[in-house]
Amino acid sequence: MTQKSITDALRAQFTADLAEFLAQKYDCDVCKVATGSLMIPAVDLAGEDRWIKFSVIIPKEASEENGSDGYALAQEYDLKVKAAEECARKAAEKAAKAKAKSKEFSEE
Repeated sequence: MTQKSITDALRAQFTADLAEFLAQKYDCDVCKVATGSLMIPAVDLAGEDRWIKFSVIIPKEASEENGSDGYALAQEYDLKVKAAEECARKAAEKAAKAKAKSKEFSEE
């Protein structure tokens, strides 16, 4: 067996499992649109018909040693989200202070 055939078999198994889960969970048609890619119909909050796409991707390089495994990438993403939240919080504080100062200045 080649590495490609092993990867292809793993992708096929997870794609099939995902298709089965989606069909059961959402009671919908699951459309295979490419190798490792599925789409399902959905209705958004505005009542519009939409499509959701799922892709099963098996990275060639995903190791703990170089920080490209799922745990390391999840931790990196979490840090980015927290940094963005902190930045937004500081911007909101700054805007609130500026607004209060402007209001204070206009009352004088």
